[in-house]
Amino acid sequence: MAINFPSTAGQPTDGSYTYTVAGLTYVWNGSSWAAAGAGQSATDLTLLSVSTAAAGTPSLSYNSNNGVFTYTPPDLSGYITFANDGPGSGLDADLLDGQQGAYYRNAGNLNAGTLSTDRLSGVYNIDVTGSAGSLGALTNISDVSIAVPSNGQVLQYNGANWVNATLAGTTGLQSRTTALVTQSIANGSAANLSITTPKTYVLYSIQTSHAAWVTLYSDTASRTSDASRTELTDPLPGSGVLTEVITSGAVTQLITPGTICFNSTAAGITYAKVVNKSGSTANISVTLTYLQLEA
Repeated sequence: MAINFPSTAGQPTDGSYTYTVAGLTYVWNGSSWAAAGAGQSATDLTLLSVSTAAAGTPSLSYNSNNGVFTYTPPDLSGYITFANDGPGSGLDADLLDGQQGAYYRNAGNLNAGTLSTDRLSGVYNIDVTGSAGSLGALTNISDVSIAVPSNGQVLQYNGANWVNATLAGTTGLQSRTTALVTQSIANGSAANLSITTPKTYVLYSIQTSHAAWVTLYSDTASRTSDASRTELTDPLPGSGVLTEVITSGAVTQLITPGTICFNSTAAGITYAKVVNKSGSTANISVTLTYLQLEA
């Protein structure tokens, strides 16, 4: 492009005489026109621009005709151009012993170590092997009820709780025991009484505090059916009469051989009829000595 410079005749040569064309300032140095140099004083920067070409061989070029710089970025398609250091990246900084952080919140991955007791409250349907921590006392277990235990006793389930029970020696057999009932009865009258006993037991003896006729039954229906039987009449087989004695005073009547007594409904009760034969109204006491056969 040809530039028509103005006449330089008589103009100073110290660089103060300039001419601007197409945004470029030229300076007269006494022999020729020259670009005024770098900087805003020489060039209108608004005429410059930059464009970006498609990725390829990296380069930067300038077109002096239009003032455009062209940048060609490098082609990085064959390289990783991002860094994900979060879950799933697989980077060592994201792992602990080769596992993501979420792995260590999964209880299914636990195969060793100790859990805090804070994590073991509640009810669990699990089997535990090995040693357990101290219970402090057996009564800390919800279904154990112990009252003043003594040497040689064992735990025995009574249908609701495990309770302490006394066994004879180390054979696992129980010791004989007694059951007592007392009732004020008019002379010649009968009283129907209930005695707390095991469901089944061997009866060894019946002790009375006064002369009395004592009959034991397996259930209340049998006692009712037998109410009209006289003293000198034997009960019929299968009538529900377990045993009976007639005493002349405060005596202990042995039952020989020992008689197996039971409650026909599996209740821990023996039903009795006691007739006062003492000659006057009295508090009649009846004591049974027995050995339990059924839990």
